[in-house]
Parts: sequence; C-alpha cells; structure tokens
Amino acid sequence: MTRSVNVNSSPSKLTRTPSAGAKSTDFLANAREAYGDALPDWVEELAKLATQTTGVYAAKKIDVSPTIVTTVCKGRYTGDLVAIEGRVRGALMGYEVDCPGAGAPIRRDLCLREQKTPFNASSPHRVTMFHACRGGCQHSRLKSHGGADV
Repeated sequence: MTRSVNVNSSPSKLTRTPSAGAKSTDFLANAREAYGDALPDWVEELAKLATQTTGVYAAKKIDVSPTIVTTVCKGRYTGDLVAIEGRVRGALMGYEVDCPGAGAPIRRDLCLREQKTPFNASSPHRVTMFHACRGGCQHSRLKSHGGADV
C-alpha cells in the first residue's frame, strides 16, 4: 500500500491508496447501484472513503470488519444498520451527542464504544462513564437499560 500525503493537511488526513497492481473496488458505484436515489448520506460517506482508500482502511476508521463495509455499500447488510450509521456519522461526519458521563459532547462512534466498554475502576472517569451509559442516558443502546443492544 502506498501513501500520498498532502503537505497542507494534518497527519489524520492522510490519503491511502491501494498498492500498485491491486484490484480496487468502487464502493461508491456499488452503493449507488444498491440504493439508487435513496442512497443515505452516511452510506455515501462510507463508500467514498472506502473507494478513495480501501475497504480495510474504512472499516478500521469505524471499528468494524471489512465485510461489514462491503455489505453495507452493496445494500446487503442484515445487522444493526442504526449502529453502523452511528459509527459512520461519528467517525467520518463528526456527529456528536451530549454525554452526561463526560459532561460534554462526544462523537457518536465514541459513545457507542463507551457502551461496550466493561467496568474498569482504573480511574474515576472510567467508573463515571460506565455508570452513565447504564444509568438512563438517552443515547444508550444497551438492552438491559431500555435501549437496543450495542
């Protein structure tokens, strides 16, 4: 895999391109074919990233498997699309939610990750976040607390 770097961008904005000779997939074309005019903006954003870089890179950015990126872009994903949408909106589109545990807005993908984090008493912040996710937070998706499973 080769990297092209724009000197005017920050390190987090590096563009990755497939290595020479590698077969590249047009995730955006797949998404447009699968969804037609009803292509959700978040699927389009995911497909653009995967096409510009790789499906593996896009999957790492939203913390899912490459298979999920492929099946979402092809309109065949049968899992929890709401959770994937939250990851994409947070990690790629900057969507934030008000977090009672953090006392400030956090990206939606980080909110979903916090909900999956097991109890850890290593710091007061970790304990606060654990209990906030399970103590009636409106953004919690945990089944045991009235939401959907994360």
